[in-house]
Amino acid sequence: MSTDGITTALNESTRTYLFASRNIGFQNVTELIVRASGTHRLKTADGKLHVVQPGWLAITIEDEKKEWTK
Repeated sequence: MSTDGITTALNESTRTYLFASRNIGFQNVTELIVRASGTHRLKTADGKLHVVQPGWLAITIEDEKKEWTK
């Protein structure tokens, strides 16, 4: 998906980015790339690609495995 960053395969039920003024949530996240700029690129099970710019304060993740991805 990108040459800038490492692609990590995920199986997350939900991933929510918490910003100062709003929250942005994603369902069924299957892939994550963290770019050097801090931008997160996500792929969801429905095949959609999403870009989350840096500036979030926290991330809430629901994952059936309940383990950290290496």
